[in-house]
Amino acid sequence: MHREERDFSIVLHVAAEFGDDYDGDEDGFAWFESFERELKPRLVAADFAVFPSVPPFAPWPAQRGRDPERALEIAVTRVFG
Repeated sequence: MHREERDFSIVLHVAAEFGDDYDGDEDGFAWFESFERELKPRLVAADFAVFPSVPPFAPWPAQRGRDPERALEIAVTRVFG
């Protein structure tokens, strides 16, 4: 069997901006907790939801050394007969 691979990356840089009266990160990055709770699960679900519309491609989670809290890695395979 012969196998070929390529990488494709989607990178989100998540940030928050505060006014001049901001006192620092004493809130424990509460803004990021809302991203983790509200948006991140929907982004992960959307990534996997697209694949059934393109049947030759099969996805599965594939952590390849990156911190799973900071990165979603998806392996996608298309098998030719």
